[in-house]
Amino acid sequence: MSHSLELPDELYAALLEAADASGLTLIDWIATHLNEARAEKEGRKMSPARTLADLFSGRLGRIRSGGRERLSEEYGTKFIDYLDEKQHSGHL
Repeated sequence: MSHSLELPDELYAALLEAADASGLTLIDWIATHLNEARAEKEGRKMSPARTLADLFSGRLGRIRSGGRERLSEEYGTKFIDYLDEKQHSGHL
């Protein structure tokens, strides 16, 4: 199903800018704000929308896989060794 809505150019540009700043498509940005307004009207509290980028920002090497090994130890050395192997095998 498809519907059309006439908007002034300035309003459309402002909506696109706001959606882009939030990392959302225009449709998703509008839907998010409608849901927030609906929740506010009904007296419910909504937590702010968060992306995986928000959740993982500043968390380099802090993801636990469930195993007991320490995956981030010597990561620099291991990566350099890996690159050396690729270069010597002619795949880099």
